[in-house]
Amino acid sequence: MSVSSSHQIKVCLFLSIILFIGFPNSEVAAQISPPGLDDTRIVLFGALGINQSIGKKWFNQSYIGVSRFSDPNNNSILKKQAIDVVEQQTYRQFGKHWQLAFCLSFRGQNMYSDQPPYDDDIPSLRREIRYYLRLFYRHQSGRFSFAYSLRPEWRNFYSPDWSNFYESPKALRYRAKAQAGLTLGNGKNNSIIISNEVLFVQVQQRQEQGDLRWTPVSFSEDRIATYYRHTFKKPSIILDLGMMQQLNFKNSSFVNDFVHFAFDVLFINPFGTGQKRGQTAN
Repeated sequence: MSVSSSHQIKVCLFLSIILFIGFPNSEVAAQISPPGLDDTRIVLFGALGINQSIGKKWFNQSYIGVSRFSDPNNNSILKKQAIDVVEQQTYRQFGKHWQLAFCLSFRGQNMYSDQPPYDDDIPSLRREIRYYLRLFYRHQSGRFSFAYSLRPEWRNFYSPDWSNFYESPKALRYRAKAQAGLTLGNGKNNSIIISNEVLFVQVQQRQEQGDLRWTPVSFSEDRIATYYRHTFKKPSIILDLGMMQQLNFKNSSFVNDFVHFAFDVLFINPFGTGQKRGQTAN
């Protein structure tokens, strides 16, 4: 492992500790996170979403997102199509601090060879249907707001014709995330958001004999993000601009890392007003 890689992991662990134990009392809102990717150097992700209150304790968040990325050996951020995402999340509020989300995601990820010149792989597209729950605890302290979440995922992978993806048709993933936000100025229209998310995965893999076996649970990723947020009041729109560093691991050993540049636009209650509560949870 290189010195720079070791340093990145130390910084990552330090941020994890600060986020999880450094701020005991607050609540946080989050941007739409870029989807994780493989075999690249730099990524651009954009998303457009709607957050709509549907009752006193319920709200929906739906969005579409798309990203492009470079080859692993260059910085051509728009060179290749990376992934398309359509996601639906329904949230239920419990008391002042707790939320539970019921989520469904459809994704299409373009697949490329991991060897130069990084042409289309066979198959060239991997489809995914993802089901997951997400449990939040939120609280607030002055200008600071915080959220902690746990997210188990069940993932089904398919080839372009919707047959099972041969190498790994299914996967389980477990995610834990901490997020902190700081309101800037007196108008409460601008804020800085930082987050750290760790991911553990268990994959159903095809063996040489053709049978499928589940791998042990292993640490797979660490994602560190920093965002600037501006809130427009009329109409009620949230704009997020930021970046995320994705550190990848295999068998719990560091492999590589790369950077996502990202933006998202969220329309809040475009179909009528309702109680605003953590509308941008993600």
